[in-house]
Amino acid sequence: MENKKTKTFIFKGLGFPIKLIDVSMKKMAGEWVVDLDMNKFQLFVLKFLISKTSPLTKDELRFIRKYLLMTTVEFGSLFDMTHTAVSQWENGRRNISPTLELYIRLYVLDHLRVKDGEFRALFRELSLEKLSEKPTGKIHTLAVDATTEDLKIAL
Repeated sequence: MENKKTKTFIFKGLGFPIKLIDVSMKKMAGEWVVDLDMNKFQLFVLKFLISKTSPLTKDELRFIRKYLLMTTVEFGSLFDMTHTAVSQWENGRRNISPTLELYIRLYVLDHLRVKDGEFRALFRELSLEKLSEKPTGKIHTLAVDATTEDLKIAL
């Protein structure tokens, strides 16, 4: 199996583009793929999405629901919404209210059983005003430390 390190790679496997910097790649079945612990990577992305100060995009909401292994019915029922509403959020036909988005983020933190300090940090960082803005859908940039495979947000 061939290996290489790539300066930048746009990864679209989670439903939205993520720019990876300094990521190891391996050739499998004639195709280059990222060489990361995908469970660790998905958890990192989930925590990043929950803590970002801008609104979630439709694709990010879908990723969160799928990460939680929930159907649109199950996800909607958690927040007293119909599966139709969840489908409309994920297809961009309906906006999610800032209050509900904040509640979803807090639910995920609770699901991950994070420490109280992380709840407080999110509460202090987010505002309903910020969540009222239009989601940008810009590409998130993550750096991978090749020696430890630690992920970091690249600024």
